[in-house]
Amino acid sequence: MDRDDVMTDALADKVLGGRIGGAINLPFQWKQKNAPRRPTAPIHIEAHTPVRTDLPCRLELRFRIGLDKPWEYSLILLHPGSRTVLRRLDVRGTHIDRETGEEYINRTHKHKWSEQRGNKDVYAPDDIRHSPGPVLDATLAVMDEEYDRVVYDFVHECRMSIGGGYLWVPPTPPTPALTFEGFEEYP
Repeated sequence: MDRDDVMTDALADKVLGGRIGGAINLPFQWKQKNAPRRPTAPIHIEAHTPVRTDLPCRLELRFRIGLDKPWEYSLILLHPGSRTVLRRLDVRGTHIDRETGEEYINRTHKHKWSEQRGNKDVYAPDDIRHSPGPVLDATLAVMDEEYDRVVYDFVHECRMSIGGGYLWVPPTPPTPALTFEGFEEYP
């Protein structure tokens, strides 16, 4: 088995302990993700950028924004080889903790990975600069300044840095689906 395919607590401690020289050096590259059975209906946009490290393994930072609620989004520090989400920030996220039954409704929270518990360790952060509740009349453009600021906060919390080659690229709205009015559809 390739060492890039395995995540351990020791490796996670190096990554999240700031001992890897981790840095974001490239801008995010945005793309839309469509619903599986409706290829013309985008459900969210997603971006990723590699994380430069002193380790032989790869890391990646992902950013996902729901199009129906642009004020609800996630940042994910991913180890692609093992598909391990080392740290995830859900800004104003909504879900139920399967273990405790606690409801996270429009609450910002983080998930921290460990070998024993996976991503079940959830905590409320105090280092993310954003308004706490849903943003009225939110659009990608309205949220842009917050998105940029939260990237910096998340990267800092993961004990990484922003390199000179990084430049914030605002999320791109989805491409509208082509419509062919006046044409009949044949089986």
